[in-house]
Amino acid sequence: MHYALTLYMTNLLDVQNVSKLFPIKGGFWGKTKGHVRAVHRVSLQVKPGEIVGLVGESGCGKSTLGRTILKLLEPTEGKIVFNGADITHLSPKEMRPLRKEMQIIFQDPYASLNPRMTIGTAIAEPLIVHKLVAKKKRRDRVVELLEMVGLNADAYGKYPHEFSGGQRQRVGIARALSLEPKLIIADEPVSALDVSIQAQIINLLSDLQKKLGLAMIFIAHDLKVVEHISQRIVVMYLGEVMETFDSKDLTNAKHPYTKSLLSAIPIPDPNVKKERIILKGDVPSPINPPTGCVFHTRCPIAVDRCCVEIPQLRPIGPNQQAACHLV
Repeated sequence: MHYALTLYMTNLLDVQNVSKLFPIKGGFWGKTKGHVRAVHRVSLQVKPGEIVGLVGESGCGKSTLGRTILKLLEPTEGKIVFNGADITHLSPKEMRPLRKEMQIIFQDPYASLNPRMTIGTAIAEPLIVHKLVAKKKRRDRVVELLEMVGLNADAYGKYPHEFSGGQRQRVGIARALSLEPKLIIADEPVSALDVSIQAQIINLLSDLQKKLGLAMIFIAHDLKVVEHISQRIVVMYLGEVMETFDSKDLTNAKHPYTKSLLSAIPIPDPNVKKERIILKGDVPSPINPPTGCVFHTRCPIAVDRCCVEIPQLRPIGPNQQAACHLV
């Protein structure tokens, strides 16, 4: 028992075999006819002050996993251990004190802010809910947060429609930081922004992480973006983890799915040629995923074993794991 506690405390977050199923209901009585398997037996760990990149195609379960970790969605099975405590079965009331330690930055900076609230009110709201700052000091704290993310104090009384997408995302970051969390889940925070603004937001998040010692799960579908900001990368496909490795070892990825993602990254030098790995077919339905390895229907090197036997995530090198029979 003491060993288990020690193991948990080395990680700020320890996700163990977490799955999330969504029921499909139909008919007059609304009976469950099947399930959408959004996340299937995913395990990952995040150390204090570490940024873990979560990458994969759209619909692979990245955002669902992030929301399940925060208990915005209830896990179907598995265990979630945060800061040494098992939070898997905590009720919303029991989770409330932990909310200030676990925050999220949403993908859409337009939809994540209430258009009827001023920026100052939106950022101050978490401080009011958790009763962290006295009323007379609240404005000073909000202005401090605005300046921390690169906005001026005069933004306090303005409304969301008066800001650009990048500025709204800065407001979302300030709101997430207002409670001084230990963990932030950044759910594709730059995918809705222009390319020139993406770099600014990524650099801002990187600087804040170093300054405040935050742990972060950075969700994206661009491997190069994830490589730039993360210390470790987790690659997902159809709700399952395909490969994990240190970001500095990105070019040494072994799983055929990761290699296909790498081959899609454009090279700015027109004189450099590289082989493009085109995956055949479409992503299978999460309602009826393939038997064996979920990637075998599109894998360029699949063999008969891949169709019937589920590969386990196993070590293949220093700080590197892959779920593939042929690696």
